[in-house]
Amino acid sequence: MVNPSKTNLSTFKRFSFAIFVVFCIQFTELKIDVIKIAEISLLLTTPFIYGKFVNRWILRLLGLFTIWFVLTIICNPFRDFYLLSEVSILKTPYIISFGRYLELLACINLMALIYSYFKDLSYAEILKIVKLIVVLNICVLLGILLIYGLHRIGFIEETYISYVNFRLRGGYSEGGPFGLMLSFIFILTFMYKSRYKGLVRFLLAITIVFFARSKAGILLIIIWYILMYYKWLYFKIRRLNIIILIVGGIITSIVFVKLASFYINDIKHIKEEVVKRPTDINLVMGRIAGIFIFPDMIKDHPVVGIGLGNYPLMRNNPDYLDFIPVSPKGKTDAHGFGGLIQLLVDGGLIIFIPFLVIMYLFNKKLKKQGYNLEIYHYAFLLFFTLGVQIYFLYPWVLFGIVLSLSNKTKQTCKTIV
Repeated sequence: MVNPSKTNLSTFKRFSFAIFVVFCIQFTELKIDVIKIAEISLLLTTPFIYGKFVNRWILRLLGLFTIWFVLTIICNPFRDFYLLSEVSILKTPYIISFGRYLELLACINLMALIYSYFKDLSYAEILKIVKLIVVLNICVLLGILLIYGLHRIGFIEETYISYVNFRLRGGYSEGGPFGLMLSFIFILTFMYKSRYKGLVRFLLAITIVFFARSKAGILLIIIWYILMYYKWLYFKIRRLNIIILIVGGIITSIVFVKLASFYINDIKHIKEEVVKRPTDINLVMGRIAGIFIFPDMIKDHPVVGIGLGNYPLMRNNPDYLDFIPVSPKGKTDAHGFGGLIQLLVDGGLIIFIPFLVIMYLFNKKLKKQGYNLEIYHYAFLLFFTLGVQIYFLYPWVLFGIVLSLSNKTKQTCKTIV
């Protein structure tokens, strides 16, 4: 006979766990000064996670990131920093590196928590929790859209979730990162069965395209569908006539060119624009400026990189800036090209290559199992290719789920896709 009290406790634990994961996903800008509350919560779990056996893939990543931090501290005395006034003490040499390391530790902790919680659950139970995480995220999104709608009609005058030209950013700093997070939720919907998945995906897609206006989020969804159905598409394309093939190719090309044109236009006119807007942080910082800065950093520091978290402290080197203005007072930035480039710039080949080796070996394991989990692992890496920094929490949720499912036997793990 089932004990009702145990069932209620299990349901409470499941909801509490899902709510915590959603909190880590949605509210990245909830901070004390520059310290994120979600990361503090995850760091407090450290003694409970590593006091017992931890999965080898988790330990490999933790070891690599620890080596990255140690190498940064060792090499920092030989680097030149270009500091600005009015910057938080947490964004000064050594301290910023330690802060970034703690952020990476929080990411690994989140992945480890997910793995630990899912370890003793069945395949079906894991996917029920994944579904619950999606449902709770959609509830948050509906709340955000309600506030956004009230703001658009003038009922609410000021709200953080919306900024320039009514662009929706939710709990993120900009619409682009918010759209990428929503595309992560979009991908999670492919892990379980539900009659409402089409409606959920439609809501997410509409929000990404028209409200968040996230080019990277749109691109990720397109690539996701290509990953999902490339074998089926290849088989179908072989049967299509040349007219349909040409029309399909043209439509696809138009979408990619349209998305790329926004950046191409900014890059083409940046020299004129920086003269007019030298203090516009959307222009002189981040991705557009970074494309002129980080290649020189790689050229100067190919082996050990510039050091974990050191980009904003070294980007104002006149040798890197050329015509790009220095950072406005009190402002720090990242290059904006995602976690993989960050590994190469900040960690050099000594960190970048081992990370790729770990990812290759893990993906090889997934392919051998034949569960079709490898495409979710590709998605994990795609986030870091399309602009997500390596210390953002939500991609590591996906890694934790994939890692958990990969350890289920063939008898208990059906094909996901």
